[in-house]
Amino acid sequence: MAVDWREYAEGVEKQLEQLRRDLEPLESGRMKLGEREGSNAWRDVTQEAIDRNRQVIATYEAILKDVRENRIKD
Repeated sequence: MAVDWREYAEGVEKQLEQLRRDLEPLESGRMKLGEREGSNAWRDVTQEAIDRNRQVIATYEAILKDVRENRIKD
């Protein structure tokens, strides 16, 4: 079965849009994330989530760039 690279690229674009929407409230400070193990105090993990999301976005952008440059032929 052949891969429809345009459709694949559109899927990656939609995922990027969602990742950016998810990242915005964290970066703006409107939302914080925390975690707690057992009865220990809550620990702010907001910056870790921001860093992880930025890395995922960069990876998806690289995938999308490669698909557009090497897979989609006009």
